[in-house]
Amino acid sequence: MKDRKISIALSSLNIYELNSFIKFVQSPYFNVNQLIAQFTLVISEAIKNGNLPILTPQDVWKQVYNNEPYNNQKFLKLNSDLTKLLETFLAQKEFESSESLITNLKLEGAKKRNLENLYSGIISEAERLNKSEYNQSAYYYLTKYLIEKNLFRLKTENEKKNEKFEITSALNIKAITDNLDYFYIADKLRQYCTLLSWKKMYKIEIEMDNMDYIIQMANRPPFNSIPPISIYYKMFLTYQDEGNLTNYHELRQLTKTFMHIFPIDEQREIYSTILGYCINKINKNQSDFFRETFEVYKDGISENILLVDHSISVTTFRNIAIAALRVEEFSWAESFIHDYAKYVDEKYRVNAVEFSLARLEFYRKNYGKVLEHMYKVSYEDVWYNLNTKTLQIASYYELDEFDALESLLQSFKMYIRREKSLSTDRKTHYLHLIKFTSALMKINHRDQQKLLKLKSEIETTQGVVSKPWLIEKVDQLIKK
Repeated sequence: MKDRKISIALSSLNIYELNSFIKFVQSPYFNVNQLIAQFTLVISEAIKNGNLPILTPQDVWKQVYNNEPYNNQKFLKLNSDLTKLLETFLAQKEFESSESLITNLKLEGAKKRNLENLYSGIISEAERLNKSEYNQSAYYYLTKYLIEKNLFRLKTENEKKNEKFEITSALNIKAITDNLDYFYIADKLRQYCTLLSWKKMYKIEIEMDNMDYIIQMANRPPFNSIPPISIYYKMFLTYQDEGNLTNYHELRQLTKTFMHIFPIDEQREIYSTILGYCINKINKNQSDFFRETFEVYKDGISENILLVDHSISVTTFRNIAIAALRVEEFSWAESFIHDYAKYVDEKYRVNAVEFSLARLEFYRKNYGKVLEHMYKVSYEDVWYNLNTKTLQIASYYELDEFDALESLLQSFKMYIRREKSLSTDRKTHYLHLIKFTSALMKINHRDQQKLLKLKSEIETTQGVVSKPWLIEKVDQLIKK
């Protein structure tokens, strides 16, 4: 059962969602088929107890249909029906999370049925939401547009004939069209930024119509005061003109002010653009962005943007640690590694933690402790194999363990040449590290000319792993 679509989907729900789905299926409003309800209980209990991998369709059938002979067609139909119910449940959860959408549908429902006695209460609710809605992304303005449109339609002929009726206050057409404009410009900019980000990675021959007009309007009042418009406009500028740091810093300030009004998935989207900008600058050797990258990561941690379903990816975990180490925030890095280890998938946790601690000790120059942590890292993954060997090479050198280093360099060279998953360029980059480390070990420390020649060769060679460390070691020998 573990490989069936419904089992995989239900296993992906957290325990609260799973229990909520059980109640959903048991509700006669959504489901009247008791066999499906029983089927849900069987699968859910297997998930909770960890028995799903050994559960067979025949086992499930016995618990749902009792003594009836197994029928594969009926069983497949049961799976299909439960999958459709799960899809409806997911839609229902999203529906319940949007107060403005619910209010708008209340307005539509009351209007269609002429339930005039409900109008005032729903209108008051709509007005309250307009002032207090937490989520104010582009979608917020779309729902405001729909609400304003429905409010306009609710004005009955009797209200309009009332002697106290004021045509200017009743005709909210400007509010209707303004909110439509805000949504259109904000979402158009958002989609355009997505396209630009993809164009950075792939050759995509896609263009969007009317963008000159959209960009022109986004920079004018009142549009430039609407948070999603101002943020996505600045994001566009960072893509268009990467060299203009003012656009980046203005975007950072806007996100610090308004990030909280966006839903979490949109926060991650905006955050990804900011982080990508910083990493791009680092890749172009702009070292002042090491500190900026660390600050961005810190914000992502403090605002819980980086935690997805109470977990953090291994890559993000390692990148945050190294960002802190590069700016010598050693205590912060150590606290982060220990505090956030629990959010890393258990099967990847030991490697991620031990490798990150090894890096920490390397920056602290505790090279013996580096090797202690390295011994706890599994080398089955190519990434860990390459990076742990790189740290070990530097640590052995720093400890003057040249016999161990010589042996490591030889075995590492053989591994690099045999590893089929590595491109020719990547192999060359690591072979350069091996070559120059070996040269460092064997060079005459008193021969300044040879040392200067080695330094020049390292500096001018393209693609050298650990180049800054190698240059630092040559400089130390030169100063001796």
